Amino acid sequence: MFNRGLSLEQAPPISVIMRFFLTIPLFGLFSAGAILFADADMLLQWDTPGTVAVVHLLMLGVVATAMVGALFQMLPVIAGASISEPEYHARWIHILMTLGTVLLAAAFYFNLYFLMHPSVPLLLGSLGFVSFMMFYKLLAVENKTPSVIGMMISIASLGVGLIFALILTAIFMDMDVGLDPLLLRAIHLHFMLFGWVGVLVMAVAFQVIEMFYVTPPYPKEMSDLLPIAVFALLLVYILFSYLIPEATGLVDFLLSLLFFSFAFMTLRRLNQRKRPVVDATVWLWRIGMVSLAASSVTAVLSLFIYSDLFLSVSALLFGYFVLSVIYAMSYKIVPFLVWFHLNAKGVPECPMMGDIIPAKRAMWHLRLHLALLAGGVLLLATPYAWKFIGVALAAESLLYGFNLLGAVRIYRSLKDKGVL
Repeated sequence: MFNRGLSLEQAPPISVIMRFFLTIPLFGLFSAGAILFADADMLLQWDTPGTVAVVHLLMLGVVATAMVGALFQMLPVIAGASISEPEYHARWIHILMTLGTVLLAAAFYFNLYFLMHPSVPLLLGSLGFVSFMMFYKLLAVENKTPSVIGMMISIASLGVGLIFALILTAIFMDMDVGLDPLLLRAIHLHFMLFGWVGVLVMAVAFQVIEMFYVTPPYPKEMSDLLPIAVFALLLVYILFSYLIPEATGLVDFLLSLLFFSFAFMTLRRLNQRKRPVVDATVWLWRIGMVSLAASSVTAVLSLFIYSDLFLSVSALLFGYFVLSVIYAMSYKIVPFLVWFHLNAKGVPECPMMGDIIPAKRAMWHLRLHLALLAGGVLLLATPYAWKFIGVALAAESLLYGFNLLGAVRIYRSLKDKGVL
C-alpha cells in the first residue's frame, strides 16, 4: 500500500504530527462553542465579528493545523524533503499557531481588539516561517512529481495570502494603506481557500487516492496542469481586481470548472477501486468531493443570479469538503503512523492498522459528520439550525478526539516493548 515513491525511513517522529492532529478536535470544540453561544441571525452574515471568529477558528484552528501537521509528514515521506530538527520546529510552530489563533478568535468574538496586536505576529511569524521553510525544502527536491509541485504551489499561495492578511490587518488597525479593503479581502480569501487549501488537497489526492484505495492514477494532464492552472488564475485575479474588476467573475467561473473537474475525477477514481470494501474514509472522500462539486456549481450560479444565498451555500459546502477530507486523511495517516513506528521498534504485539482505530468508531464519526451536513440543509429553513450544527460539530469533535487519543494510548502502551 505504501510502496510507491515513499521513503519511510525518513519519517519524522510520531510526536511531530500528533501534536498538530490532537489539536484539531480541540479547535472543533472551540468552534462548536462559539457557534452555540452566538446569535443565530448574526452567523448568517459573513462580516460580523462573531462569524469572522468562527471562520478563523475553523480555518486556522482546524484546517491550517491539520495541513501544517500533514506537511511535516508528507515532505520527507512523499517528497523526500527532510526537515532538520523536526521536533524543535514543530513544537514552536504549533505553540505559536495555537496561541495566535486563540487570541485572534477571542479578539473578534469578544470585541477585545487589543488582542490582535499579539495574535498577528504570532500567526504571521509561525505560518510565514512554515511557508518559507517548506517551500525552500521542496525547491531543492530533484524529482518534482505533480504532488511536489502541488505542495509548492499550495505553500506559495499561503505566503501570498498571508501578505494580504497583513495588509488587511493594518487597515483594521486604522492604518491608511491606500487600497480597497474589500478587494484585499477577496484576494486573501481566494489564495487561502483555493490556492493554499484547495491545491494542497489536490496534491495529496494525486498521491494517496491511487495508493490508499488501489485505483487507476489520475490522468497525467490533470495532475500535471491543474494546480498550475489554479495558481495562474489566482494571479490573474489580482490583476483583474485592480484593472478590470468586472472580469473577476470570469476567473471565478474558470476556478469553479477546475475544482468541479477535480471532484468529478476523484469520485470516478473512487468508483474504480480494485478492492471495494466498506470503509468510512472512502465515504468521507466521496461526501467531500460531492460537496466540492456542489460548491462549484453554486459558486457559478452566484455569478449569474445575484443572491447572497448561493454564495453562502457555496462557502459552507467548501468548508464541509475540507473537513471531510481532513477526517478521511487522518483516519488513514494516524493508524499507519502508530503501526509504522511500533514496527520500526520491533514490537511483537504491534496491532494491525485496522485495530488501531476500529472501523465501527470511524463509521460513527461518519454518521455524525452527515448530521452536520443535515444541519446545513436545515439552515435553508431556519437560522436556529446553527444550534443543531454546533451540537453536531461538538459531538463529532469529541468522538474524533477520542479516536485519536485511543491510537496514541496504543502507541504509548507498546512503544517500550520493542526488541530493536
